Amino acid sequence: VAHLLVSGILERYPKLKFVSVESGLGWIPFLLQSLDYQIEGAGPKAYAHLTMRPSEYFKRNIYSCFWFERENMSQLVREVGVDNVLFETDYPHSVCLYHGPLDYVGEALADFDSNDQKKILSGNAAKVYSIPLN
Repeated sequence: VAHLLVSGILERYPKLKFVSVESGLGWIPFLLQSLDYQIEGAGPKAYAHLTMRPSEYFKRNIYSCFWFERENMSQLVREVGVDNVLFETDYPHSVCLYHGPLDYVGEALADFDSNDQKKILSGNAAKVYSIPLN
């Protein structure tokens, strides 16, 4: 993800989308903050091929999934961006939410209004994968 954000690929292909799966999203705010900091301190020539900050490319081009995380979920989702988060399930994978997945995700998303819940549970995936929702 870091390479995608600073390589210039997303600059050259602004409509290209990526989804990071099976990695959670707790690490993303740190990565974005770190990359923005490094870019800003690197000097004007080091990243002259970029017109935006890494965090801006992420918001435009990259989505992330969660399935098990609960602690600080509302803060994490807001930092990553409600429009960039998808809920994933992976049954019968060994790390899936086998017992009570709807209860689990219900608790994780309890702080969000129904519009944001819909985005996270279906709308964002429908958008990135061009799946019509009826």
